[in-house]
Amino acid sequence: MRPASRRWLIVAALFTVTYGVSTPLAAYGVFLPVFAETFGWSRGAISSALSVNLLLGGLAGFGIGALADRHGPRVMLVVTVVLAGAAFALVSTVGALWQLYLLVGVLGGIGMSSFYLLSTTTVTRWFDERRGLALALVLVGFNLGYISAGPLSAWLIAMVGWRAAYALLGIVCGLVTMLAALTVRLPGAGEAPEPRARATRAATPAAGPSVTLGEALGDPRQWCLNVSWLLLGGLALMISVHIVPFAHDQGISLAGASLALTAYGIGAVSGRIASGVVSDRIGTFTTIRLGYALQLLALLALLWLSSHEALLGSLVVLGVGFAAADTMLAKAVPEVFGTRALGAILGVLNLGWRCGAAVGPAAAGFLYDLTGSYVVPFGAAPVVVLASWGLFALGSSRRRA
Repeated sequence: MRPASRRWLIVAALFTVTYGVSTPLAAYGVFLPVFAETFGWSRGAISSALSVNLLLGGLAGFGIGALADRHGPRVMLVVTVVLAGAAFALVSTVGALWQLYLLVGVLGGIGMSSFYLLSTTTVTRWFDERRGLALALVLVGFNLGYISAGPLSAWLIAMVGWRAAYALLGIVCGLVTMLAALTVRLPGAGEAPEPRARATRAATPAAGPSVTLGEALGDPRQWCLNVSWLLLGGLALMISVHIVPFAHDQGISLAGASLALTAYGIGAVSGRIASGVVSDRIGTFTTIRLGYALQLLALLALLWLSSHEALLGSLVVLGVGFAAADTMLAKAVPEVFGTRALGAILGVLNLGWRCGAAVGPAAAGFLYDLTGSYVVPFGAAPVVVLASWGLFALGSSRRRA
């Protein structure tokens, strides 16, 4: 098979992995009010299971990235996605809160530790000239999971009950992602990445020297990028987990409220693909600035909602902005630090993102339990975007701080 064809088959396989693994995670916000009504658990306590998932996944991802740098991505992808599918399928058996923490938090966290990290590092090693588009096509699977998971989960709950619904999601997603992961590998000797086009070189600054993990940890730019991604992770997961309960609290049916996730997902799909295409022409760093600006505008509009339609429109714009910024962060790392220890460096950054993603939903849940509304967490969101934007500017500078 020609190297060019193999590259795009790898993209298709990683897209399938990303979509399949993200679907039961995206569905968690739909099941959250069901758990609360069925067992009487607080929303903060239920959200904390996802926090455990993200924290343990980040810690596991640190080691997985280093192993993938040495041995390739296939084995770790297969093992982890199978574990994730089994863990979410077994959520159908829970009867106590500690069981939810064990399955979603511990086993699900380890199972979901590899898909984002290994997808981005693998694509980076296969592509040069069209890296932005390839990354976008892989990561768009995450957002498509949010488009389909909300309505699908609500429909399955109505048809077969919540227990059978989660069992079906976990089993099917685990099998499909395992088959796709078996086809993933790094490029061979004759499959080197395409040379970067001259026009693209002019649009994007030359990559920095390839550094070791130790050198990256000693570089202040890595820590600026880490905190920047941490803030984005907290914001993204807070909204994705709590937007359905937020809309449901306004008197919208569960099926109608689940469309909030669909709106966010539609925007994110558009943002992933558009940012991938645009960044290959105007550069990574200009594109990410546009993404941050869209997030800020959408969150400010969200504070002044006057209708259900306005909610959905704001979430579409927010999805575009977040997906553009998230994709470009993944693309910026090899441009700043090179590819020598890319898996390990992204593992550290992934841990930062997951720490934010772990804190964001739990904090919003406990603030809701305390105040009876989402005014505080959603009101602070624009400030979080501005802080992340500033830290990214510092972390992506071409000169060591």
